[in-house]
Amino acid sequence: MKNGPYSNNVARVSGTFSFTAWDMGATRDSVNGIAEFSTQDGAHWKLVLDRVQTKDVPHHPRFGGVILGLYYHGVTQVHTPLVPTINSAVALWAVGHLYRNGIAVTDNAMVHVMLLSHTRRERDFALACWDCSKNKIDELQLQILPGPGEPKFDAPGGFLFVNWERSTSRS
Repeated sequence: MKNGPYSNNVARVSGTFSFTAWDMGATRDSVNGIAEFSTQDGAHWKLVLDRVQTKDVPHHPRFGGVILGLYYHGVTQVHTPLVPTINSAVALWAVGHLYRNGIAVTDNAMVHVMLLSHTRRERDFALACWDCSKNKIDELQLQILPGPGEPKFDAPGGFLFVNWERSTSRS
C-alpha cells in the first residue's frame, strides 16, 4: 500500500488524455479515447481505448462499463474504504491497447477511469482529504492494469496510475 496507487509516493509525468464515454445501460455502454504520457524514466506510453470492460475483476468489482455521477470509496461502503470518499462525474471500466515506446505491450489492458472530486494537494500531490466528495470535480484518474494472466508492466508496481489535475469535461 505504501507504493500503491493511493499512496503519497508520486512522481511527475507529462501527457494528455481525451476520451468519450456513453452511459447507455450495461449492455450498450461505449468508450473511445487516447492517453499519451511520458514517465519519469523516459518511457513514452500510449493507451487506446476502444471497448467497455464487461467482466468483473476480482480485485476491483465494477458496476458496468460507464457510470455518470457516482459517490464512491471511503465511507460509502462501495469498493475500498481505504481511500478518500469522492464524487465522480464519470467512472468507466474499459479494455485497451497499451504501447510502451511504440511497442505493443498488450491488447487486453484493464483500464479504470474516473473524473472525480479533487483529492490531492497542489505542492506535493499527497492526499489532501479523507472526505473529498464536496471538492471541485477536476481530477482525472487513469489506472491501467495487466489483463488476466498477463505479466506485470515494466513500471513501478507493475501497473500504471496517472492523475491529471485541473481536468475538465463536456456533456
